[in-house]
Amino acid sequence: MQKKNDFLILGLDIGGANTKASLILFNNLNIIKSDSYIEYFPFWEKSVNDIPKTLKKIVSNLIDKNGYSLNNVHNIVIAITAELSDAFQTKKEGIHTILNALTTVFEKDKLKFITNKIKFVDYETAKSEHSSISAANWASTALFLGKFISDCILIDAGSTTIDIIPVLKSFPVPKGKDDISRLINHELIYTGGLRATLPSITHHVPYKGKNIRISFEKFALISDVHRILNNISEKDYINDTADNRSKSLYDCYARLSRIICLDIETISKQDLNLIANYIYQKQLDIIKKEIRAFMNNLIVRFQEFKDNPKFVITGLSADFLIRNTLQDLGFRNILSYEEITSTPNHVSSSAFAVAGAFYYQL
Repeated sequence: MQKKNDFLILGLDIGGANTKASLILFNNLNIIKSDSYIEYFPFWEKSVNDIPKTLKKIVSNLIDKNGYSLNNVHNIVIAITAELSDAFQTKKEGIHTILNALTTVFEKDKLKFITNKIKFVDYETAKSEHSSISAANWASTALFLGKFISDCILIDAGSTTIDIIPVLKSFPVPKGKDDISRLINHELIYTGGLRATLPSITHHVPYKGKNIRISFEKFALISDVHRILNNISEKDYINDTADNRSKSLYDCYARLSRIICLDIETISKQDLNLIANYIYQKQLDIIKKEIRAFMNNLIVRFQEFKDNPKFVITGLSADFLIRNTLQDLGFRNILSYEEITSTPNHVSSSAFAVAGAFYYQL
């Protein structure tokens, strides 16, 4: 039963591979309770009709399960990054397809969208200014964090990409606003903990004392490497495997063996562990180089970040990709986004944030 001043918000982060959702009940600036859900939804494999089905599944797993109906939800607040998927010919087509799907499940007047101008807009504005809501989930994550901490560098490491967003005086101050400008300014790193292809990380691996070139085939993914190294569990491995076999350690080893044209019977696990560790270090090297370049640019813009900067990390890859890298770079002031903001888990932090940021802007 909802009480006076209760405000119920459903937050959605609709990505190309995963759709994250959080349901939050607020009362007078306090979070009374919350719940989260993530649905693996690879847009490139789905049809337009599958999008509303997934949205309805989210309603069932979050709203219905918690004893509410859609009528109880005051707003559905959304960040979208799936428009980049090659399921769509253009980003405009992607945004409009997703917007149309949303209106088949939710009331149009309740829909709000975060923009790369760091503000929220209604449905009609989102449709007419589609580029403004493209890939803007970083804005809400940083904006929500600013409610709790004034100056920091937020790093959100997910399954596919890593976002780096400086926050100054409680407001996001990135140099780039869209994907391309953020790539140029080292604020978006296109590597992650699950879906990165191995040739995007290294072209060579060690084997029998030699450094040999790997196959360019999509035989394995970085998720196989992190599963072998115990950086993720089988449950964390939420994406599809490269060969559609299981996510067991045996099959992860089998997939990794193929990158040098061998198989599980012709290479030892000891050699595969060596290869996995090598690839992991190469991925950390990429991230380290990008963070170093980002920090050099940031300090020129804002001297406030020169001495002992504060980092806040989140995302399913945060601990094994970001914490280690920051420590190697000599940074020690590293905080958890979940602990600071009371976000229930690191996987759905972006969905939780878009709902929270909207509520605190009201």
